[in-house]
Amino acid sequence: MRAPAVKRRSALALFFFALVSSALLVVGASGCSRAAPDATPEGVVRLWLERMESAAEDGRAMKEAYELLGPRARANLKDRADRASRGQGRRYEPHQMLAEGRFGLRFRPKAMTARIEGDDAWVEVKGDGPDQRATVKCTREGEAWRIEPDLPEVVAPAKRPEGG
Repeated sequence: MRAPAVKRRSALALFFFALVSSALLVVGASGCSRAAPDATPEGVVRLWLERMESAAEDGRAMKEAYELLGPRARANLKDRADRASRGQGRRYEPHQMLAEGRFGLRFRPKAMTARIEGDDAWVEVKGDGPDQRATVKCTREGEAWRIEPDLPEVVAPAKRPEGG
């Protein structure tokens, strides 16, 4: 009779050990995990700049930079890609509308601060000098922030008069 009670206690002890170990793993893993780089407006601006700078050497970087854009910017580039596809007779993807190899920073960012208002944010990017400043608009999309650069609207070309 004594042996089953010992086995039962051993099984219970093993169960509680496994339960506590699992709980510690969950707590430990969540405590050690880092927020995604695009979890803050400053983070998405840094990430986007990194992707754009490496796009000349890394073919995937331009697509990754495109994915960090907000919905208005993505729609704008999609319209541009559709228009270019019709005009050139071949299919262009929206990320191809980003100027590959033509991206260059006016200055090296030294500090970034965000002003958040609801689902919109403005990131003030500062360089070394007083003239080295830029403001980048961001928007929240789900749990992540996205870049909303000031892109010109896509304007349909004027129709030519008949016969010309």
